[in-house]
Amino acid sequence: MDDFDEFERTFDEATRRDEKPIWDPIEDFQKITSTSPNGRMHAIKKRCYRDHPIEYIDVNVLGNWSMQHIANSGKLLRKPPISVKFDDEHEMRKVYSLIYDVFRYKIVLTQALSDASFYAYYPELNSDQNRVWLMLFELYTRHFLKRPSEEIADEIKLYRDANVLHIAEALWSQRVKLAAAISRLRIKNGALHLSQLLPVHLQNEKVAIAAANPIVSGWINPFKLRKKPMAEEQLQELGFLEVDQSDSTTEKPLQSNRYKWDKLCPLFMSCLPANRSEFARSEFVRNHNFILQDRAFSIAPAILSRLLDHFELEGDIVQTHVASPRSTAYLAGLLQSVNKLNHFIAFGGGKNTENYLNYMDSLGIKNIRIFSEPFCSIPLNSQKLETAVGVFATPPNSFSAISDPIDLICSRGGDLSMLEGMTDSNIGDDSQKRVVQILEAQRETLRLSMSRPQIQFVLYLTHSIVGAENQDMVDRTITDVNRNAFEKHLAAYKEKKRLEAIQEAELAAIPAAAKGNISPRKAKEEKQNGSIDEGEKEILYDKDGKADYSQVIRVPKTDQFEVAKIPDVCLNQDQCLDMASFGCYMALLQRKQITKLDAKYLIKMAEARGLFGKADKIKIAKMKATMKKQDKPSRHKSGSKGGNSNKRDLTSLIDRINVPTQSSYIRSNLLKYSESEPLEFNFTRRECPRHTKYHPEEYRSRVELPVSRAKNWWRETAKYVQMLNMHVKSTSSTKIASHLDIKDVIKEGNLPPLQLSRTNLSLEVFGPSKFVKIKVVDKTPYPVTVNQLEFRESKEKSPRFCEESGSGYWTV
Repeated sequence: MDDFDEFERTFDEATRRDEKPIWDPIEDFQKITSTSPNGRMHAIKKRCYRDHPIEYIDVNVLGNWSMQHIANSGKLLRKPPISVKFDDEHEMRKVYSLIYDVFRYKIVLTQALSDASFYAYYPELNSDQNRVWLMLFELYTRHFLKRPSEEIADEIKLYRDANVLHIAEALWSQRVKLAAAISRLRIKNGALHLSQLLPVHLQNEKVAIAAANPIVSGWINPFKLRKKPMAEEQLQELGFLEVDQSDSTTEKPLQSNRYKWDKLCPLFMSCLPANRSEFARSEFVRNHNFILQDRAFSIAPAILSRLLDHFELEGDIVQTHVASPRSTAYLAGLLQSVNKLNHFIAFGGGKNTENYLNYMDSLGIKNIRIFSEPFCSIPLNSQKLETAVGVFATPPNSFSAISDPIDLICSRGGDLSMLEGMTDSNIGDDSQKRVVQILEAQRETLRLSMSRPQIQFVLYLTHSIVGAENQDMVDRTITDVNRNAFEKHLAAYKEKKRLEAIQEAELAAIPAAAKGNISPRKAKEEKQNGSIDEGEKEILYDKDGKADYSQVIRVPKTDQFEVAKIPDVCLNQDQCLDMASFGCYMALLQRKQITKLDAKYLIKMAEARGLFGKADKIKIAKMKATMKKQDKPSRHKSGSKGGNSNKRDLTSLIDRINVPTQSSYIRSNLLKYSESEPLEFNFTRRECPRHTKYHPEEYRSRVELPVSRAKNWWRETAKYVQMLNMHVKSTSSTKIASHLDIKDVIKEGNLPPLQLSRTNLSLEVFGPSKFVKIKVVDKTPYPVTVNQLEFRESKEKSPRFCEESGSGYWTV
């Protein structure tokens, strides 16, 4: 596309599967190797080279913080905290790395303060322990020495603004006792370095290394830079050149003012600026064209973005928790290039949902929907997950494996509670409770992800070194999900057997002669529906007499999950995906048989459930044979054209199909007068001409009554009642006129006779060529008594009357 001002994709672009609407390094730098199970693998061209930060770090700068960093840390650790506005993200990373080390050493610092009885001299500082730890750690890093005279004025000014000057003065007054207390701790435990007094998982200096790492990594924002040349142009303006990788079988390492694209993560690049702080303050970063992010948080989104093509699926992708907004934004940028994606949905925003949405708007991201409610609270039948086919499971974890936790903290806007939890060294009640909550959240997230029938795969991600959160959690959850699927099929099997037992008990009470009346077709249908089992395996029993249904119940593969191998999505195809070295754990959970919710599958399921109706195969075969015989073209005479004959045959076939049937003719007389009125049936009797032609004896004496006999009776009866009323009023008897009404007259039987008028009837007589109507007078009187009218005529006299009206009594 030449014009990238309009971001929205057209219908043709959205339905085109071979083109990407936004530039992708996979397509621009090298032809991607197919990751589909049916795809072909290209030959390996190069091997990936990882740039380790320790190779570029000056060890003399580790753990060195300026007074500005200490003052900003004091503001953030205050209760309540004081807001801090950072000049760039590099400064933000330095401040939070200092706070991380303070929390990491808090167990040693607390012990030293206790041994020196510091709070006995300054009890008012007991409620401000976080900042006491900060200032003591700063004093220890400069070896309890006094600052140079030229820095004292700046120190007093910065510390007074941060409200930590009184804490620094109190610690300075007790510096001898505190230094002695720390020395005794080291001597007692034989620790050459202070870090050896910490638990094993906190002895690593990974945060200090990450804070001093001069390598900058991140991803190009495709919503800001629409084309690759636009990104290259801005990098050249900053003085960066791409590393030349053409003359070697292994990738070359980074050099100063050079950059290179990642072969595993699309849109991701690493560079080595001469001054990292100046690079962080450049317009390239400030305008969100380049998003700083650690590679550990980019690998899982890079793999997930290609799983739709891998499984050849189309639908929605769901992320269970927004752990890192930058990682979620990176996944949204990758999914924008996936045409098989319908929607990208993220849950678990919580109270930060509004901030996350504002951050996505600042990046220009429009293809994501973030919900505040937790994923585990979404009902199974929720319409939000109706078309979801894949889940990116990112539940809370201990983050004990990541090499740069500061990147995660900065991406979350500076979450100190997460920092404090990551550096917790005591296994107390609170820690145990937090661990239990984390494991429960992971188990529930995986279970609910695999419980929804439309979900075909789940990519599970943690940044932990604890086996209970990783492989053990995956194995246990898959076992539970597959067992639940087996139990559901077992319950259905037992219910089926229970109904069969009831049916057999009912059949046992039926005489033997009646049992043989089941038609072969019905028996065949029962056999197909499973009510009659043939060749069913026998149920085994263990020593305790417990039934083993594992050989009887066959759970479909579409209802079972398994751990699949993560596809090698690296361009070099050199199996460089080492999870432990990246500080993350990933597991791909997929159904044993992937269901593609395409048109063919839906039609197949509709046919299996009988939504298109059931037709007998024999009848269908006979119908096809008959139609083939009827539609077979006759031999053409010499000189005649076959096209006209075929046309006549087709016209004859259409006319024969369009002939109305007796049922369609009767249904055509249904009349609907209004929306509120019900349907009214206007019955019109119509004789079949063909049947009349070949069976004329049935119609010779048939009489068609123009008026229903019941209607005629009620009309004559009404006239009779009127005459009776007139007779009562006109009588000369005073008794009848004054004291009796019509009912009394009826009881005494002093009534005139009921006389019904003759009815003109039309008699249809079958003549030599057609029916002839002859008007006759029906002289058969109604059998009438005084108090009631009874008509009970024989079928020989009026067969149609008996069929329609039957017999009955109408009381006057």
